[in-house]
Amino acid sequence: MNIDVVVNVRPLHGECPIWNEPEGKLYFTDVFGQKIHSLDLSTSALRSWELPARVNGFGFCERGGLIAANWDGIAFLDLETASFDPIWTLPPEKQGRFFVNDARCDRQGRFWAGTVVTAFDAPGAALHRVDAQRQVTSQVDGLVASNGLAFSPDSRMMFYADTRFDLIWAFDYDADDGVATNRRTLASIRRPDGAAVDVDGCYWIASEIDGQILRFAPDGRLDRVIYMPVKHTTMCSFGGPGYDTLFVTSSTRHLTPDELHQQPSAGAVFAITGLGTTGLPEPRYVG
Repeated sequence: MNIDVVVNVRPLHGECPIWNEPEGKLYFTDVFGQKIHSLDLSTSALRSWELPARVNGFGFCERGGLIAANWDGIAFLDLETASFDPIWTLPPEKQGRFFVNDARCDRQGRFWAGTVVTAFDAPGAALHRVDAQRQVTSQVDGLVASNGLAFSPDSRMMFYADTRFDLIWAFDYDADDGVATNRRTLASIRRPDGAAVDVDGCYWIASEIDGQILRFAPDGRLDRVIYMPVKHTTMCSFGGPGYDTLFVTSSTRHLTPDELHQQPSAGAVFAITGLGTTGLPEPRYVG
């Protein structure tokens, strides 16, 4: 197994790495820098788009462009014009929440995005689903900090985590209706963050404060731990030709000056190869 830095632009908080197969590029967001970057692995060319608002998580659309979870809502995003076309905004009774990095499409083309309670002090966040008709529905509630969203290869399970509860859950997933039921605890780790699944249905998740990537079997058994060279790992996803590379974003947020000096690759995007497994293409929004 090898862990390599593929790009280090020192984003304050790197998130949401997504492999865009038609382009052969890795996209990721710098949340607090209000930028989205794309990296061409074949040439190491980096392109960046400055945005008028934060993009905490996003997915690609089948018809082009992106669907994005912003600070206070969900919108379509045209990178070339840096413009948003709002789909849905958090209602007044949901003030005090914001959308977090874990946003992705299920394998049927729906877009999912979760919120966080701004004060991180009490349940009140939720996971929201956007269907092909742009209808937004709350599916899981009673959360503090949404994270760790992923779907099994056969779309029969959904994984989800709460960073503040230190819990990862598994759900039964009805792919036809886009409904998650039968929530049960899969595992408990410190500060679970962004996640992905591999072709074997195993669940890979970043620990926000321990600098680890952990893999769990579908039954909750921990079968692998990867120790990263940085403290704050934020999200992982599979990509590259053959989907045999696990990309990991990281953050410089909350690091002291001494920690920044000791961790020169903090904020970088890493590529882990030689894992002996592969991932799956990231689905696109069909609406």
